[in-house]
Amino acid sequence: MNRRELLFVVSLVSMAVSSAVLILLIPLLFRPGGQVDVWLVGSLAVLVVALAAGARRWRPLTPVFNDR
Repeated sequence: MNRRELLFVVSLVSMAVSSAVLILLIPLLFRPGGQVDVWLVGSLAVLVVALAAGARRWRPLTPVFNDR
């Protein structure tokens, strides 16, 4: 596994974990007396977008086949 593939896998797994935490925190924002800060949810959202951009940047190159 080369460096590009490793960066892709790390960013994909990190994005999945942070997205799961984000999905679990969003309902707590709308609960009365919720103890979740808006900046925490916003920071996780920015992190998810940054990791998605990284996963897209480092995705493995797909081979092109010439079918005749």
